[in-house]
Amino acid sequence: MERLLEARASGSDADWDAIYRWIEEDPAHGVAFARAEASWDLAERLREDPAYHDQPVAEPIAAPRTIHPWTRWGWPAAAIAACVAMVGIITLQFGMAVDTYHTAIGQRRTVQLADGSAVTLNTGSAIEVALTDRTRAVTLLRGEASFTVAPDRQRPFVVTTDGLTVHAIGTAFNVRLRPQLTEVTVTEGVVAINGARPDEQLVRAGRAAAVRPGAVAVTSLRGAEIDRRLAWRGGKLSFDGDTLEQAVAEFNRYRTSPIVIGDPALAGLRIGGTFRADGSDDFAEALGDLFGIRVLRGQDGSLLLVATEQ
Repeated sequence: MERLLEARASGSDADWDAIYRWIEEDPAHGVAFARAEASWDLAERLREDPAYHDQPVAEPIAAPRTIHPWTRWGWPAAAIAACVAMVGIITLQFGMAVDTYHTAIGQRRTVQLADGSAVTLNTGSAIEVALTDRTRAVTLLRGEASFTVAPDRQRPFVVTTDGLTVHAIGTAFNVRLRPQLTEVTVTEGVVAINGARPDEQLVRAGRAAAVRPGAVAVTSLRGAEIDRRLAWRGGKLSFDGDTLEQAVAEFNRYRTSPIVIGDPALAGLRIGGTFRADGSDDFAEALGDLFGIRVLRGQDGSLLLVATEQ
């Protein structure tokens, strides 16, 4: 992180612009930068705290300065190494530089971040958050999250996940990790998607992007489609011509034991309507009235859907 050290030393806009370009090259860069910057900020707080100098662990941290002869390029690496060595002590005295939030299966949770932004996590989701004076870095580890970003031109808000970087300032958007792609839906403002291909892809409000390695497909959405995609924030699942297979997959995200389609002929049935996300049992029973489907309950709590015998 020699660039970070140089930028902190000079304070010039050009050096910090170079740092931001480096962050956008790879999602991992954003996380590494946020962690290093947080560690430096906390280290400075330690040095300003008189109590820190009375700690018996201070001597081993300072010792490398008297052991290693510095070279012109050796001191930045050594400084970073000393910073890393201090992380354990920093964590004990000031808390973790990176916070983790998660939800269990069937749970939803809204997290208010220190910068004024809000993140709502869907079922079975997890994020890591690192906020510093220079950047706001969020990593979506799994699942789905909806972001409402507080404007702050001095600190870019960057979400990374599965090889994808979403850069936003003062906007609202949703990111979902699907098995074969990442889905980004923008409801306010503009986001810039990077990492899937060399150039940025701007996605404006009312549009969505389906992202796979090497490809970004942006489409316009009607208001009703956006509402369906975000119905989960109100504890609902909404369908409009989705197949039974798709509907079952959505409900299974909120279940610890699955709904299983036992007859392949049923998978293509078209489903419409809005249902409670935690009402999958009621949904399965309603299939009997709509399509004559039988529901067999397993001992493990699973539901098996089969065609009614003629």
